[in-house]
Amino acid sequence: MDDLGKLFDPSPGKLSSYANPDLEAEYSYNSEIGIKKTWNDKFTLDASVYYTYLKDALVAQNDELNGQSIIEFQGEQSQVQSIQNGEKANIYGLELGLNYKLNDQFSLIGHYNITKGEQTEIDGNKIPVRHVAPAFGDLQLNYEKESLKLGLFAQFNGQFDFEDLDPSQQSRPYLYALDSNGNPYAPSWYTLNIRSSYSLNEALSLNVTLENITDQRYRTYSSGVSAAGRNLILGARYLF
Repeated sequence: MDDLGKLFDPSPGKLSSYANPDLEAEYSYNSEIGIKKTWNDKFTLDASVYYTYLKDALVAQNDELNGQSIIEFQGEQSQVQSIQNGEKANIYGLELGLNYKLNDQFSLIGHYNITKGEQTEIDGNKIPVRHVAPAFGDLQLNYEKESLKLGLFAQFNGQFDFEDLDPSQQSRPYLYALDSNGNPYAPSWYTLNIRSSYSLNEALSLNVTLENITDQRYRTYSSGVSAAGRNLILGARYLF
């Protein structure tokens, strides 16, 4: 319903979308296979691969409105676009995970995910799929003893160069950083964080979390909004 009827301006010089009554649903066919292995009840590795085939994928394409491909919108000449059914898209990826119990108090947990996507246009051209995120993951070192829980963890995100972005994102430099050639790209980033929890009794627990300890400036992919800097979260939980 959102793609059928809304009107918005995604980037300077482009107007998308107006109602497209010919728009049909896209179909997704998915497959996944995984494996998990545990050694001595201490060390666990898991991995899975997945593949998705999108038929009639919803994509933004140049179009006409009342017979015109260029119209004036908010004082600017803009290319008319609409959400249309593309040909097909292939999305595939790999997920990895580990869980290592060092001893009765310490454990190490990690995750890594990488996804790729390629879309075939109606004219046969192949471009990256919209909103397929860069590689990302996390690594956690946890400590637990009696009423106290501590966790030191890092979150990280890979880089997308200009050529890795699909055309709709390449035309939105305000969402991204600019490389040495002045082209938009998504830089890699990481955060270091620490969290703690202490149970005073069976009902009441106190929580303290310090996020982005190194005060990194970063944006999650395609959000257009810079994430929070160093921040402290205090909390309490009471179970009735």
